[in-house]
Amino acid sequence: MLQNIYLNLPRSLQNASLSIFGASVYRERFSGSIPEEYRGDLTLLGSFNEQDFIAQTARLRTLASHCKKYVPFYKSHLRNVDPDKIFAADLNNILPIITKVDVLENSAQFISTHPETLANLKTANTSGSSGTPLSIKYTGESRRINYKIYNAVLNQFGCNYRSKSTTFAGRILYKAPNNNPDRYDFFNRTQYISSYFISEKNVKHYVDALNHWQPEFIDTYPSAIVVLLKLANEHGLKFAFSPKVVLTSSENLSSEARSLIESSLNTTVVDHYGCTEMAINAFSSGQRYYANPRFSILELQHSFDNQYEVVTTGLLNFGMPLLRYKIGDMVSRSSSESNYIFDSVDGRLDDVITTPEGKKVGRMDPAFKGVDGIVQSQIIQHRIDAISIYIVLDKNKPGLFDKSLLISNIKSRTSDQIEVDIIITNSIEKGANGKFRAVVSKIAKQ
Repeated sequence: MLQNIYLNLPRSLQNASLSIFGASVYRERFSGSIPEEYRGDLTLLGSFNEQDFIAQTARLRTLASHCKKYVPFYKSHLRNVDPDKIFAADLNNILPIITKVDVLENSAQFISTHPETLANLKTANTSGSSGTPLSIKYTGESRRINYKIYNAVLNQFGCNYRSKSTTFAGRILYKAPNNNPDRYDFFNRTQYISSYFISEKNVKHYVDALNHWQPEFIDTYPSAIVVLLKLANEHGLKFAFSPKVVLTSSENLSSEARSLIESSLNTTVVDHYGCTEMAINAFSSGQRYYANPRFSILELQHSFDNQYEVVTTGLLNFGMPLLRYKIGDMVSRSSSESNYIFDSVDGRLDDVITTPEGKKVGRMDPAFKGVDGIVQSQIIQHRIDAISIYIVLDKNKPGLFDKSLLISNIKSRTSDQIEVDIIITNSIEKGANGKFRAVVSKIAKQ
């Protein structure tokens, strides 16, 4: 109902509503104390030191003590454990691995019964991009730590949460963008642009809005800004600013997307890998992701090739602690030097192509290298022996798309026994909250 009221307001009152809401959100995210382990400077991009692991142990012991007293699911597991003597390496001998299904079916068992904590819990909802939406209870403290981390990333590039910024929002900001695709939270100096309406017809209005605002940083899904940049290039539109940093999140970031963003805007891209459960925080400004051990305890379980499933013990949220939580994501790594440093985030387990021979193939973007004339693509596996590839062609490069080369590349990376169907389309539908998934496996749910 409130959304309908907002959508029917004039643009000026929509901006006022966003600004009032922004002030309220800012207070929630930044007002109040945070634990000692998260004060001061935080290492987010680079190797971690002994102090990070000392802080991890201290936070784990506080969390274990809390779970032993107040979290029903963990009481029996921790009954004979002294929280003051526990280390990260002890967890696999004490606790079982839990999954999203476990949390969905027994959510009340994971919620803290501590009176003050319980009285002040708030709720966040996952988007359900994996088909299993989940409600997470969280504390104000965990939220403050989470945004201390966000602000610390910005600080490394000379800006902060309230610096002039643009957010490509996966939400409906207006019934139609018309000539004004931007709305504003003036309290936080944030320009909001809806990722739903970016098209060839209105790309100039988007570019004009960005050039007028000149943001110091941009927060976006990779797919939203990549589509905008490609359309701008097609139409010869130029950007009259260079943000200090572009933060991407919520989708896989390919090396090609990173390169396009950095070259088009003369900036640095920092990709964030996190989740609504606040169970992991990892950042990358190049070839590697770094997950500070103060935020979580990571176990990487080998799946296939250089792919590992992520099992994490989140250290931020005492309201609904998730210890040894198999998050459903995979990362790749070429070195086993640390569980807290990996090469790439390769998506969800159901973003993997499975061949008739039983081979699993993650990260399909290398199959598109050398294939020109594509603006956007999505691979959907319908059957074990059949995939469809939806292609949006680059109208500025007619005739360059080589269908047979792409099919050959896909088959060589997967299997000769897989039937590959190429479907040319004008647009590819986004998923929940405006997110885009480059690979969708429907056989994972069959």
